[in-house]
Amino acid sequence: MTRHESAAVPEHITAGMFPGPARLRPLLTVLRGLPLPMSEAILAALAVGEGVVGVRRFRLASAWAAAQGATGWARRRIALALLANHGRFVAAEAMLGVKRPDDLGRGVVVEGAEHLRAATGAILLGFHLGPPRTWLTLRALGYPVRFAGRLEAARRDPRWQQAIAEADVIRLPEGDPRDRLAGLYRIRNLLREGGLVYLTADGPFGREAFRIDLPGGPLVVRAGWLALRRETGAPTLPVFVHRERRGRVIVVHPPLPRAVLRNGP
Repeated sequence: MTRHESAAVPEHITAGMFPGPARLRPLLTVLRGLPLPMSEAILAALAVGEGVVGVRRFRLASAWAAAQGATGWARRRIALALLANHGRFVAAEAMLGVKRPDDLGRGVVVEGAEHLRAATGAILLGFHLGPPRTWLTLRALGYPVRFAGRLEAARRDPRWQQAIAEADVIRLPEGDPRDRLAGLYRIRNLLREGGLVYLTADGPFGREAFRIDLPGGPLVVRAGWLALRRETGAPTLPVFVHRERRGRVIVVHPPLPRAVLRNGP
């Protein structure tokens, strides 16, 4: 794969800056000393156990499987697989098995890489679907991608300050409209300068723009990226990621059609 020049993960971004969910950190500390397949298996088993014992998560997963047309044992199998995948994705969120962020690029396949190589001043539109840390994986592959999000860990960990100062990441905090507006202006300027900024379209935070009805439940799309797109005219490339036996697969789609403004009523 062709790499962009000088776009690897900066030295000031380290795996230790991604501690994972707060309630699991004591366990994650222990799992960091184990081989990755073993730590993933433990977290997958815990996620299945928690989902079944707590019932609610299993019911949600089972309802989603039923909405896809699965019945009987197939429905239960899909529900259990969803719970297990959640545990594996927690391992990825906490960067288990990763000594250096640049290691994230190993075994990754990028489909639609030509769209990414041709993009300048573009929004990479991700979703809370599949393994996390897509922006950092793309950075490890040599693409000069920045990330914009809440970055709650940055409030407690001073190691994030250099990454924020150099615009490797842009904070969009909840609860303070001024700080959030400052973050949006910073993204706008990066886009106008030709940068690539990864941010998510969905999630529990931000003003709702619209919903997409899907089997199993609606996808709630937030308004932040739409405002940036209207303000800057930046191309917007949807980015999806999934996991296969060969490893992580990142799919970069062509830019969305440009928005057409309607005149009159």
